[in-house]
Amino acid sequence: MQRWPGIRMCFGAKLQYKLPDNPPFEWVSILLDGVEIMLANKQTAQGWYTDAVKSADTPTNCIIYIYVENTEALYGRIKDKAKVVMKPADQYYGMRELVIEDPFGFVLIFAEAIE
Repeated sequence: MQRWPGIRMCFGAKLQYKLPDNPPFEWVSILLDGVEIMLANKQTAQGWYTDAVKSADTPTNCIIYIYVENTEALYGRIKDKAKVVMKPADQYYGMRELVIEDPFGFVLIFAEAIE
């Protein structure tokens, strides 16, 4: 998890807390537009939870859905810094969504309700 500086630059997020103090980090808390997002190394997290939470050596396929106030403004900030999968687009279910892929290959969907 040594690529956190890239994530901060990519998303414009602020690194708030980290464990341990120096890389490689096992857990971080980042702040993005007033939303706190906590991320953990999956092998480390396995030690924090019961066996009901499983960890594998293979990458996890994961889509993370995050509500934001303005997808267009976010797109303007990150379009040249992130791998954009889908520019902001209105969906039939009443949401405007922006889809990107983070440096780890996870898909992040930023969405706002269409008024």
